[in-house]
Amino acid sequence: MSVMLNNQRVSISNRLERLPSSSYLMWMGGLVLVAAFLEVIDMGGIGFMLPVLAQFWHLDPKMMGYLASITYVGMFFGAMVCGYLADKFGRKPILIAAMLIWGVSGIVFAFSWSLNVLFISRFIFGIGLGAQVPVGTSLLSEIVPSRLRGKYIVFFMTLLPLGMASGGLLTYLFLPHLGWRGMFLLEALFALWAFAIWKYLPESALWLESKARHNEADQVMDQIEQGIVKSTGQALPAVEANSAENQARKPDREIAPEAVKGHSPIAELFSRHYMKITIMVTIWMFTNMMAFYGINLWLTSLLVAKGFTIIKSTGYVALIALGGLPAYFVISYLIEKIGRKWLVVIMAVLTAVAAYFYGQAPTLALVISTGLVYMFCQYGFNMVCQVYLPELFTTRLRATGVGYTSGCGRAGAALGPIVIGFIVAGHNPTTVMLFAFGVNLISGGIVALLGPETKGKVF
Repeated sequence: MSVMLNNQRVSISNRLERLPSSSYLMWMGGLVLVAAFLEVIDMGGIGFMLPVLAQFWHLDPKMMGYLASITYVGMFFGAMVCGYLADKFGRKPILIAAMLIWGVSGIVFAFSWSLNVLFISRFIFGIGLGAQVPVGTSLLSEIVPSRLRGKYIVFFMTLLPLGMASGGLLTYLFLPHLGWRGMFLLEALFALWAFAIWKYLPESALWLESKARHNEADQVMDQIEQGIVKSTGQALPAVEANSAENQARKPDREIAPEAVKGHSPIAELFSRHYMKITIMVTIWMFTNMMAFYGINLWLTSLLVAKGFTIIKSTGYVALIALGGLPAYFVISYLIEKIGRKWLVVIMAVLTAVAAYFYGQAPTLALVISTGLVYMFCQYGFNMVCQVYLPELFTTRLRATGVGYTSGCGRAGAALGPIVIGFIVAGHNPTTVMLFAFGVNLISGGIVALLGPETKGKVF
């Protein structure tokens, strides 16, 4: 039911901002986080098994690049379309649909009987993955208070290295026994977590309120508040409609809804008000994901090119991915001290430098040590990017904005493996990391030039 103060309905934002950290909030966030973790295992699986697929289907480096990239072509369309759909129909139903899409298409991929089926099923698989990322990020950012948002989304991104390492471990342990078909089938079944989302996760109350569905928004907020009271055993702080603390924070009301009445979210993204941000996120995320996913999908193959066996290379890449885990603690602290914008810039520069030294490593010991540093910087870069991204947009177009930005990133991610395939075919692994060096510098530079600071922004 609605909470009233001075005969006025209290907004969801004000009710949300007073919530304490609790096991119930962690439970709700955990439902989204587990979905993200399982998705990362599936998304990174092809990187570990790309050399095996190349042997089975007789693929040259260029065709390997196309197969790796077709996932991101699908993710481009999934992010672009489903971000808009999540703003129109809600976060929860689109998140569930996304998981079911990549689960079913993953099963088809596992039983592929021709190259055409292999590529088409992987493209559809990418649509599901591309939809899940922006919708999951938007939903997670909207179910916790602003003071906890950074911590939750940074942990969300910590699942990238953890998922990559887990995917590598699963491949290392089970590939010799299950073969590539069995591995992809196993990973596709992870999509069954969608039923846990359907049963236990509520819709975003902020989204419901943005659609003027106030009764439903209040019911969801009542459920969350009751869950927190039950988990903590303490009454919630009193609601203050316009607390001094919240007024001191940056409000999520850049444009009054009346000012954009009749405008679609896509049109608003390209309005005069948002054009500067739209230009920034287009270049920023395109270059960020081009370097990140382009390199990650080729890591195993690059080590094979240096003379290591496929199984050992898979194990080394899984080990290197663990370098991203300590980034959670560092980024969680720095993001509230330095702020979002300049931490993005700092991590982009550090990632570029680490990529250069990783590419120069001549021995196994240096490959592992510089690889760990590179993963720390790269995953730390991604963590702060994903905190920054949803804060750039207001609630009514957040999923559309995040989806558009993710779509631009997926376009870069699709192009990255292809470009690297040509580099590998004509040059060597060292040149690949020089490419990553330059692209990461461009990514950080555009944020430094055009990005606003969003630290402390209240939705």
